[in-house]
Amino acid sequence: MSSQTHKVHLNGLNGLRAIAAMSVVVFHINMSFEKYNLTNLRTIDLAGFGVTIFFSLSGFLITWLLLREKEKQEIDIKKFYIRRVLRIWPLYYLVLGLSVLTAWCYGLGEYPGSLPYYVFLMANVPFILDTGFPFLGHYWSIGVEEQFYLFWPWIIRIKKHLLKIVFTFTIVFVLAKIICRYIDYTYGYSLPYLIIHVIRFDCMSIGAIGAILVHNNHGRFIKIVKHPAAQILSWLVILLLMVNQFHIASVIDHEIIAVVTVVLIVNLSFNPKTIIKLSHPVFEGIGKISYGIYIVHQLVIFLFAQFLNKFIIPPEFKYPLVYTGVIGLTILTAFLSYTFLEKPILRFKEKFATV
Repeated sequence: MSSQTHKVHLNGLNGLRAIAAMSVVVFHINMSFEKYNLTNLRTIDLAGFGVTIFFSLSGFLITWLLLREKEKQEIDIKKFYIRRVLRIWPLYYLVLGLSVLTAWCYGLGEYPGSLPYYVFLMANVPFILDTGFPFLGHYWSIGVEEQFYLFWPWIIRIKKHLLKIVFTFTIVFVLAKIICRYIDYTYGYSLPYLIIHVIRFDCMSIGAIGAILVHNNHGRFIKIVKHPAAQILSWLVILLLMVNQFHIASVIDHEIIAVVTVVLIVNLSFNPKTIIKLSHPVFEGIGKISYGIYIVHQLVIFLFAQFLNKFIIPPEFKYPLVYTGVIGLTILTAFLSYTFLEKPILRFKEKFATV
């Protein structure tokens, strides 16, 4: 079989990444105004679901790429993990080190405290136990994704009944979540539900189901998803999230958003007649650096507060300064990270890519 690498670019995914990343940044700015001696503002639900969009998108893209590799040859598990390490670890550990240094300089946090969890990519554990290290609370989602990658390529490698296996995995996970929610509601024991709610593997497997159906060219699925009504409904859900009006059932809200994300991915990437396109250079640019935006923004929020609090600024001017300053500095830092750290590593990463 040919060992030639084939480039794959799915239109619109950077736009979704941009929306998800910026929603998370705005969410954490709203939650951090007390650092600026200001009153915290009401958050937007889109931010709370931004990570779910990331999860579903990640599940779709990783599965799609593995399926494309599977067309050419047996999935190379070793190369898969090398690619994941090269993409995630350099910036992850750089910002981890900077966060520890900053916390030490300002006398924050306990040592070692929960740090070993972050070192070993288990940041979701202190997040669940509410023992997080300063500036690293958002690392929980990276931990979840890395744990998902531990077993996912082995599942996609299965040659028969893959769709049934992934669908069953998703249903079992959702049922377990509902049972844990029942235990929480009935007996007041919330830890099992909190654990399964944070892990959220089902949101990634929902993205994977979408990738499998598209890869298999499932006619009925594609026809339904590409229908204008499905597109309008999906974008309406995103709009409702932005104005805090989306809620169906708390136990499955995130799973619904994962499905909505799949609908948007299919139309943005595979439907020339998609109602809305996210291929604008601004969306593309922010989406490309979205990993850096997500990783560094908490540290930027803290450091910018230390700078801005040196000045006496009326609240009516300070609020917009915080938004523009944090967003601008986060994007700038992520751009520099992408240009001088991530991009060279990504070029090296291509040596281990089949697709």
